[in-house]
Amino acid sequence: MIRRPPRSTLFPYTTLFRSKKASANVQKKRKPVWTDNADLDETEILVPTRNARGMLSYVKTKTTYEKYSKELKDKFVYVHGTASWADLRKKDDDSDEILKRVGNFIVKTDDLTKGTIDISICKNLASNLDQSGSVTSLEFHPNAQVVMVANSKRNIFLRQVDGTKNLIIQKVLINDFPISCARFTTDGDQFIVSSYRYQHFYTYDMISGKMDKVQCDRKLSKFNLEKFHLSPDGRLMVISGKDGYIHVLSAKTKEFLYSNKMNSTVRGVAFSPDATRMYTHSDEGEVYIWDVRQKECLHKFYDEGCIHGTAIALARSEQYLATGSDTGVVNIYDTSSLLSSPTPSPLKIFLNLTTAITDLKFNSSSEILAMASAEKPAAFRLIHCSSMSAFKNVPDPKCKMGCASSLDFSLNSGFMAVGAKNGYANLFRLNYYGNY
Repeated sequence: MIRRPPRSTLFPYTTLFRSKKASANVQKKRKPVWTDNADLDETEILVPTRNARGMLSYVKTKTTYEKYSKELKDKFVYVHGTASWADLRKKDDDSDEILKRVGNFIVKTDDLTKGTIDISICKNLASNLDQSGSVTSLEFHPNAQVVMVANSKRNIFLRQVDGTKNLIIQKVLINDFPISCARFTTDGDQFIVSSYRYQHFYTYDMISGKMDKVQCDRKLSKFNLEKFHLSPDGRLMVISGKDGYIHVLSAKTKEFLYSNKMNSTVRGVAFSPDATRMYTHSDEGEVYIWDVRQKECLHKFYDEGCIHGTAIALARSEQYLATGSDTGVVNIYDTSSLLSSPTPSPLKIFLNLTTAITDLKFNSSSEILAMASAEKPAAFRLIHCSSMSAFKNVPDPKCKMGCASSLDFSLNSGFMAVGAKNGYANLFRLNYYGNY
């Protein structure tokens, strides 16, 4: 069932929550060379809509082609942003263009310092009405300033991220489908939702508002859809199977491609930024490094001190690999030394947490590692990677952290979000990073 705020326009959620900044930057239209008077005539068109049960249908609406075209353009710009080639303000003078854009290339010269981090608590991403179930999945949109929050009560919320209002753009309800994992596709046009209870998942197209049910291929052995993973290049979707099987599907068609096999159940998956390598952590504490193109294992090693592996993360710079275990231990390895030994030594062993690590995430600049355990309140830490030390002021005792069940950084690390079992979805502003 799709619930949208009431609006009299054809596409209500495309203009209702447009940011003030976006409204201020509306381009001045140039006078068209030629106009068609027929565009001003009122006519009947079919507009997609959904009924109370969430069924897609089409209704006839009287409008002009000019108005309908404007609605479609506004919807595209809201989701994807304005394409550079369509920017009417762009000039041919390269020197003027450089002077206009030089601010975007200025970066901070001071490195992120250890000890404490400049962090602010923003408005909770889950309102009182949303806190009826634990947050099971949380992720920032890959292109837009939007965050997705999914909870155990079958609700998915898309919110505009500004740190103050965080207005709801859209709410999606999937009946009889307790959500355990939700992820945006790489292009940002869709999101995929899975549940531990079923062997099918849903894809939701945010442009058309269409939701499709996808049944997994019968060729697969028994598998678990509690979590799935998407490759950074948008080609592959990975789900774990029984007896150490790793099933690889096409992220676009959802067709089964092939399977890899470990010695025990896979507990964590991480891809290299170019998606040529895949790292998996097993229930027996082994880490496998896979060549995605050749579909074979390049190397495997034992995670030092780990009995049961629970999580794994690779820095975008590919300098660090982090692993988590069921005892709360987090190891950080130098990736350049992994292929040379079956028992590499970690650069640093963190013992800050005492319960099973359920989430590990590096920020976009590979300067910060976030680690969390969903088994204990406030079991959340931020690691300064250069000094291999934890920030002393995280977590903030003033914040109702709860048991952290999901976390993510925004595109440029300006924001960090942490979902919890108590229904809260805390949003933080990392003031060191100037951009979203």
